[in-house]
Amino acid sequence: MNSRKIAILSSFRIFPAETGGQLRTAVFAKALARLGHEVRVYAIAGRRDDYRSRGKTRYRIDTIETNLTEEIHLGLAFGIAQALTRVFGLPRVWVPLVLRLGLVPRRLREVLEWADVCVSDMPWSMPVPPFDRRKPWLLLSHNMEHRLLEQGRRRERIFAAAIKRLDAAVPTRYRGVFTCAADDHAFYAAHDPAGRCRLTPVGCAVDPAAYRSPPGTREALRTELGIAQDETVFVFSGSGFQPNVDALAWLRQFNADNAAFLAARRVRFLVLGTMSRSAWREGAIIATGRVPEIVPYFAVADAGLNPVTWGSGANVKLFEYIAARLPVMSTQFGVRGSSLVATRDFHHFEPETFRERLVEWSALRDRAGWNAFAEAVWQRHQDEVDIQRVLEKALTEVPMFDA
Repeated sequence: MNSRKIAILSSFRIFPAETGGQLRTAVFAKALARLGHEVRVYAIAGRRDDYRSRGKTRYRIDTIETNLTEEIHLGLAFGIAQALTRVFGLPRVWVPLVLRLGLVPRRLREVLEWADVCVSDMPWSMPVPPFDRRKPWLLLSHNMEHRLLEQGRRRERIFAAAIKRLDAAVPTRYRGVFTCAADDHAFYAAHDPAGRCRLTPVGCAVDPAAYRSPPGTREALRTELGIAQDETVFVFSGSGFQPNVDALAWLRQFNADNAAFLAARRVRFLVLGTMSRSAWREGAIIATGRVPEIVPYFAVADAGLNPVTWGSGANVKLFEYIAARLPVMSTQFGVRGSSLVATRDFHHFEPETFRERLVEWSALRDRAGWNAFAEAVWQRHQDEVDIQRVLEKALTEVPMFDA
């Protein structure tokens, strides 16, 4: 495989990853770099803290690792547009409008001119004229955004039809798509009857090395959080993505309704990520809120919990749990985008059966038994969980990467 210069265009800053979507793009970019390609991620807008500390500069370049940099555009116009969409909870409809009109920063044009291959991070970050005609352009798909909007709040549903048109146009705008799950793969195939756009499955795999904690991490963090060593901790990780927020609301209600049951069984739930904006404690639930790094907290857990019941695409948290060698307890919907089979690979529950499945959990295996179970799942599924393996195989099917 020849080394390529690859530009990844994103509508938001990727590193360090704080959400499942950012994590998908981050591990994708790192895997490309570790395969020997030179990768530049260009974020057309930053995060809130970036603008507070930007001074007079309109951009910042961060070296992430060998062969990988991220440049963040810090112009105020794009920053204000980004802030408004965040404040009002709207899709990033301003991004494709700006890009299609060619109203892009000079440095972005330089990055696109430099690249051999351009990759859009989600359909928002659509191909930029005139580079859309001069460069091979691929899409890294995360989900079917229009389906999320269709299931969302009223103000989100207003945009669903327009975003569906954006999604439907993908096969005509890109040479290929790295799909994340069966639903986006099927949607793009249905809108490309001639088969001109190459669809290459690249699920929400992760870097397994990132989930190996130094000795003593588990004990230290449990002490810090006030969790006894003999308590069973289920970790639920996720961003402020609405399906996660809804699942957390359900878990809080379950916690309130079953306080004595959970206390008697010495069960705790550790909620990680931005689905909770602040740290709080409530019965058996401990929420960390935003923390500098989520990964070390996986060492605290005895199992990974995925109570999500709606959404689109695949859940990256599922792949994180497997990489961290945690046994998984999940709804059937929660394992979409994977080949996991109930009972053999994960402990299945639905909201109405959660209490009885918790009872079964301790009856089926002790902690050592569940650890062995998790290791066996990893051994069976590492080819779909390890991003390096997944991407190396996938790129052999993409002509512009083929030697």
